[in-house]
Amino acid sequence: MKNKGNYFTYIFVCLAAIIAIYISIKVAAKEIFWIDAKLADLFTYVPDNLNPFFLLLTELGDKKGIGIVALVVLVWLLLIKRHFLGAAAIALSTALGNEVNKLLKDLIARQRPELEHLAQVDSLSFPSGHAMVGLTFYFFIAYLVIEGMESAAAKRMVVTVTVLLLLLIGASRVILQVHYPTDVIGGFAFGYIWVMMSIFIYTFFKNKLENNRK
Repeated sequence: MKNKGNYFTYIFVCLAAIIAIYISIKVAAKEIFWIDAKLADLFTYVPDNLNPFFLLLTELGDKKGIGIVALVVLVWLLLIKRHFLGAAAIALSTALGNEVNKLLKDLIARQRPELEHLAQVDSLSFPSGHAMVGLTFYFFIAYLVIEGMESAAAKRMVVTVTVLLLLLIGASRVILQVHYPTDVIGGFAFGYIWVMMSIFIYTFFKNKLENNRK
């Protein structure tokens, strides 16, 4: 079962890499994506009175929101679980992922949509930092939570809630008119690659520490 899970992980990482590279090349070449127009049009049907809800959601992918959640998670990992490696891994992965996102933004240099921005922005557009860093952070939290679970149903619940949260954060960036849909898709692709690399490194050191204790 574990080998089957690893097999699917490799497939998803490869797909994420293909998506990330494909979108990055087209964005850098200033090409237009039909999916940007189609999805943006679809999101225009979201009622304006839901904007406060999406503003709240988008804060969960911002530095302030991630900082608050990170404080709670680090207290849980350090003081309750005494999981020092997990705390260090999630902090480093998120911080370095944020820096990688900045480098990608500067390298590709895509401007924000020429629309009224309904949320404050102060950086370039691709890839979405909320999507990339948010996926890295919340996916890693979900992984650490699931790691201590035995119930398959509970694991599925954690995965479902995490995926739903990330999709809503990603959608909020388009609904608030601060990102193109491909910014979010590319952000998720880069974020997935980054978090899986981080989890691989975390697992390596965890196994090494466990072997040293034997």
